[in-house]
Amino acid sequence: MKSVSFIVSIVVICGLVFAASDPAHQFTGAVGGDNDYNKGRAPEDWWGEIQRMHGHVGPWNVLGWRIGKAALKEFSTEWGRHELDIICYVPIKTPYSCMADGLVIGTGNSIGRLDLRLAEVISLDLIHVCIRRKDGAGPILIVKPRRPYLRRIDAPEPEALERLSRECSDMEESDLFTIERIPASKIQN
Repeated sequence: MKSVSFIVSIVVICGLVFAASDPAHQFTGAVGGDNDYNKGRAPEDWWGEIQRMHGHVGPWNVLGWRIGKAALKEFSTEWGRHELDIICYVPIKTPYSCMADGLVIGTGNSIGRLDLRLAEVISLDLIHVCIRRKDGAGPILIVKPRRPYLRRIDAPEPEALERLSRECSDMEESDLFTIERIPASKIQN
């Protein structure tokens, strides 16, 4: 029963946050600038892009990249199209917040464009990502990293970062996270 009330709470919170989103940022397609992010070209070397943008590659940003790639596939969209609204619920401290940079590399969305936002949770067990299409078509996805995996990558030793990152890039999605689809008909605005 706790699981059902937790899921209902997440759906209500996601719906309220998405409903309160400023319509001014609800654009589709990239604007301005002459870089890959504005041309909708995914990085050919995602590992190098994470390292360049974030400063190092770690399991938390690789997890974000994997979630971002899964979201693009689920919504049948492409990198850099800015068709998705993403909220990353993590404790607002490193290494957890590193997941947001992985979501940037995985989707082409960004915090500055307001199509990727952070929201704070106080426990590792509450980490999740809510994703929906900006046009409202389709479900809301609630992506929850699996607890055993999160515990495995929580506070890794610096010398373990590359090994854990490579493992994350090669693991089956089902071993990393679950994806729950909430039909639009169940979402209250």
